Amino acid sequence: MLSNNKCILAYCLPEEELNSLKEDGFKVIEISAEMAEMTISNILDGLRFETFNANLPNETVILFNDFSDEEIKDAVRSIRQRFKDGIFAAVTPNSINWKVSYLVEHLIEEREWYLKSQKGRA
Repeated sequence: MLSNNKCILAYCLPEEELNSLKEDGFKVIEISAEMAEMTISNILDGLRFETFNANLPNETVILFNDFSDEEIKDAVRSIRQRFKDGIFAAVTPNSINWKVSYLVEHLIEEREWYLKSQKGRA
């Protein structure tokens, strides 16, 4: 996590939800598909290297940078009242150095693993 840069990074989030987050007072950095090969750190630093990655899934991802656990819980609760889809995650010391494309794929795999493990418990 990058200190002193509290913000939400949003990939593939509908425009109305992006606007709602901004209206709620969050600093929001929108990640476009053209930024798929950039690292989270580069994006947080304000850099923009537009490259094209046709394999990036059309999956909504919301990343919280420099939020406390309690702030993340409150934000997710608020967002889920308006918007039901998407993957939520916190930027970690490891993920900050990952490319967006890798992080999105990793989060999708993690969600699928979790869903499969939950079905086995029912």
